[in-house]
Amino acid sequence: MSNIQYRKDIDGLRAFAVLSVVLFHLQINWIKSGFLGVDIFFVISGYLITSIIIKNIHSDSFSIKSFYLKRIRRILPALIVVLSIYTFFAWLILLPQDLLNYSESLISSISSLANIYYFIKLNFGYFGASPQIIPLLHTWSLGIEEQFYLIYPLFLLALFKLNFTQKKLLFFSIICLIISCILFLSGELNIHIIDSPRWYYSPTHRAFELLFGCCLAIFLSVQNTNKINLNNKIVLEVLSIISMFLMIVPIFFIDVRFPSLWTITTCVGATIFIYCGNNNHTPIVNKIFSIKPFVAIGLISYSLYLWHWPIIAYINYLSIEKTTLVCVLIFISSILLATLTYIFIEKPFRYKIIFSFKKSIFILWIIPLVTSVGFYTASKHQGFGFNKEAVNLNLNFYSSQSLNLDQCNTGENYNLNEINNNCFFGTINKDHTDILVLGDSHAMAYEGMINVWLKNLKLKGYIYTKSLTGNPKLYKYMMYSNSFDKNTEYYIHKLKPKAIILAGYWNYDTYLKTDAFEQIDHSIANFIKQGIIPIIMYDVYGGPKSTCGFTKLDKILGRECYSVMDNRNNFIKKLKHKYGEKLIVIDPNKLIEKKDSKTELLTSIGSTPLYTDNTHLNNIGSTLLGNLYLERYGNPLSIINTKAQS
Repeated sequence: MSNIQYRKDIDGLRAFAVLSVVLFHLQINWIKSGFLGVDIFFVISGYLITSIIIKNIHSDSFSIKSFYLKRIRRILPALIVVLSIYTFFAWLILLPQDLLNYSESLISSISSLANIYYFIKLNFGYFGASPQIIPLLHTWSLGIEEQFYLIYPLFLLALFKLNFTQKKLLFFSIICLIISCILFLSGELNIHIIDSPRWYYSPTHRAFELLFGCCLAIFLSVQNTNKINLNNKIVLEVLSIISMFLMIVPIFFIDVRFPSLWTITTCVGATIFIYCGNNNHTPIVNKIFSIKPFVAIGLISYSLYLWHWPIIAYINYLSIEKTTLVCVLIFISSILLATLTYIFIEKPFRYKIIFSFKKSIFILWIIPLVTSVGFYTASKHQGFGFNKEAVNLNLNFYSSQSLNLDQCNTGENYNLNEINNNCFFGTINKDHTDILVLGDSHAMAYEGMINVWLKNLKLKGYIYTKSLTGNPKLYKYMMYSNSFDKNTEYYIHKLKPKAIILAGYWNYDTYLKTDAFEQIDHSIANFIKQGIIPIIMYDVYGGPKSTCGFTKLDKILGRECYSVMDNRNNFIKKLKHKYGEKLIVIDPNKLIEKKDSKTELLTSIGSTPLYTDNTHLNNIGSTLLGNLYLERYGNPLSIINTKAQS
């Protein structure tokens, strides 16, 4: 089984794609939609795989076993090495539930089902982990490609067995591409109606990207077979410039959402670029992409993609500020690790260390898969990867909740417009609802605290939240789904609350969009206009502040608890300054700041840990803090009764 002719410009295109992704993940301001680099990778894969299969079928040398073996040797060695190293760091750094989630994602990554896993479990149930701290989230794209490698050759081979001519195959492929694009764009309707960021990981919404490359490969095969000459130098030069324009504009200048026509535009650009470089005349743009620096990055692009994201995710998990220096160090270390992996892992396994098909399956897939299952089993046991002594065996408190929280923390298809009795709390036997709590999983984590205050004043509350699977948004002007907005408006109309509490992951600089201040500002103004008291809660400091002393790494290093007070709550101060007494602000952080210290925080009260992961309070800890707040500062919700009486 032979390969197609090597093209340097395609490696240059790989470099452009992977650098777009890496710089976007580093939150470089001038990369607006660098994630589209992944779409370019899919186009390249569709083109190369189809070209290889067609060439070998025509020469009667195609072997499905040989094809699978080459894919195994190309993908798995580097993947297994990277996963092994990052799994060790997961054991050192992650808290119990995060470690368990990681171990599940590890299994899915090795079994080529990462995209399906994230499609199904993106929220991780009650506590919706921010995508920014999920170490193996980037392996979703490998899942797409591996599923393509597994199914597509069999499908293409079957069509040739059915005596499909190349022209019929091209026509059939174009029809599939059109249908796939229509299906993809129909997802835009789903985004608006049911708020489904999970469709980003769906094979059905990614097929068109691969099909662009497939159609191009089939077209070029038809062109070569029929000796069609489209080799006009001026046309190729113009087309190559257009191709770069189609890729550069959305990646650098457009804040693209998913799904979008800009995604298709990027794929069209990549397809035209590959076509232009396949002729006797090589356009200047393709020549530029063939220079050594671009080719060098392209050669290590796979390893670079594997290495870079977990580093960023762990940095985010530990709440280390991504300063310019930190970003430079992440970038350089990713390049170095990728280079070493390419030289010592990728190349040897592709060209020197060659096992039989059965041995390759056993060594590179079965053994790692069994090991990952073992790691998952171990991570379910108390004390594995966790400083067991630090919490005095009270980890069982983490799962203790007073509400059926899954019913109040909405999922993808939540569009019920009905009152759920399980979501009332406080003095629930009252007829009138006094408070509506809105937000994300952080708002849900405050339930224990707010419940204490409600019962103290004999008030009744209703909680309605949505986990962070995309951009956080509250009420009409923020960035949740339309269904969340409509339900919220319904609850305000139906419950007629005296006050609304807004709580969420206020990581303004690194998570919320830059216009979040205006959006939340509009919400507060809306509440005041309706005669509703707006209450906003500071987000509890997270990161190493909440996890210190508990992880295995802390135990090994003897690390003390400390805090670098971030600025995630700064924009709340601006709102308070604007609205004055009309806006009630509650700051739970003053309960966990150690006396006479601006950096150290409490992460437990007695032997009871306050957090369930690196950012969420557990229900027991939340309740303890609620009682502690009452003792020290009184009830922050008493203003509701005061204003009602006046």
